[in-house]
Amino acid sequence: SIGAAAAAESNGGSAMIKGTAPPAGFLLGGIGIVLSVASIFWTWGKARLSNRLLGGRTSRIQGANLLRRAITVGSALNLAGMLATLLGTFVIIGGLATKVLTAGLGGGGAVVMGGGPNAVALQTVQPLDILIIQANANTLLSHFVSLFLTLFLTRFVMRMDPPSTED
Repeated sequence: SIGAAAAAESNGGSAMIKGTAPPAGFLLGGIGIVLSVASIFWTWGKARLSNRLLGGRTSRIQGANLLRRAITVGSALNLAGMLATLLGTFVIIGGLATKVLTAGLGGGGAVVMGGGPNAVALQTVQPLDILIIQANANTLLSHFVSLFLTLFLTRFVMRMDPPSTED
């Protein structure tokens, strides 16, 4: 990711938006957030399914198959969200590392305080950049917790009914 950000930087700096992380990182992070919201709605659907199963209108085998399908879709949503969020985090960190590594070379837009041999370059990484990485980490944690709890529910479905092909 550092190489991709450096290549974009050498092509006119189009990878950076006003000194922040690359847009691809924001896009992937946004996809992770959208998948997290979809996972939340899917979890609410599982709660409605559990109420329906407690009503006794379905057989035990049908209920287990419905729960397996719900768990599979929930797991897929969370895994896709984790992948998008991780890739977005890597792109953002790569862009920030490129900014820091090229700051001393005059290509990173570093502001120099003072003059002469004792000049000090100000950091090019802004506090907002750190908050963006923290937000991506929080999204990743939400996907992990949801995936963990979804897989934890799998144990109870297996106790209720081993895998079967009957509908």
